[in-house]
Amino acid sequence: MPKKSLVITTSGKRSIHDVAKDLKSEGFDVEQVLDTINVVTGKADAGSAHKLRSVKDVVDVSEDNPVDIGPPGSDPS
Repeated sequence: MPKKSLVITTSGKRSIHDVAKDLKSEGFDVEQVLDTINVVTGKADAGSAHKLRSVKDVVDVSEDNPVDIGPPGSDPS
């Protein structure tokens, strides 16, 4: 099964590094821990979102939607 990029938002009630460890144990490949905004980014199998939502203090699991605005002066169309 292909892996998808995910953004996981935590409640902030518990150390985000502890939440990241729990996510890893559920098969999530952690790429970044953004403790200032309570977000962990990474990749997981497409069907694993439900399992990741069950990790204590996870409040949202969303697919990452990268945005590319291009270099300054480029045509936006």
